[in-house]
Amino acid sequence: MAEETLVALRSLMTSHSPKLDALVVPSEDYHQSEYVSARDKRREFVSGFTGSAGLALITAKEALLWTDGRYFFQASQQLSDQWKLMRMGEDPAVDIWMANNLPKAAAIGVDPWCISVDTAQKWERAFSKKQQKLVQTSTNLVDEVWISRPLLEINPVIVHPPEFSGSSVQEKLKDLREKLVQEKARAIIITALDEVSL
Repeated sequence: MAEETLVALRSLMTSHSPKLDALVVPSEDYHQSEYVSARDKRREFVSGFTGSAGLALITAKEALLWTDGRYFFQASQQLSDQWKLMRMGEDPAVDIWMANNLPKAAAIGVDPWCISVDTAQKWERAFSKKQQKLVQTSTNLVDEVWISRPLLEINPVIVHPPEFSGSSVQEKLKDLREKLVQEKARAIIITALDEVSL
């Protein structure tokens, strides 16, 4: 199954405009969360590695998975021989590896919703010496080959009582609005799930 997935992804990479020399498949979902729903476990789907942290990189000839020391043994057991384990802290970081190993002017595809702006900018700096570029895909290529992708889960919101949350929703909103006044701000944008869930 994993080999068929790689073949299908490489076909999409070749037909993509521009043609992609590599495809980044991070662990994170559209909220930049490390702990994602079954539907968003794209990196797990393509690699077979079930740990919560890691990043997959697929090229025309290679499939590499970066993860940290918590998961070295697990990844070595779960990855097929199609994959190479890249040990964070021991092997080159993904941006350095791409900059050094991909060809000049390589196009590296990524779903822009699944990486942070800071990460994209860091990678682009590493790519500049060989005129490589990060290419935003209009769709997530993994989703296009994931035939049995789990359905979207819709669950009710649960408001925890103050004994668990520390204070009520009304008290938290009042405190936040007072802080906005102190900072002379009109609004605050909250995007991280853990900020919403406090």
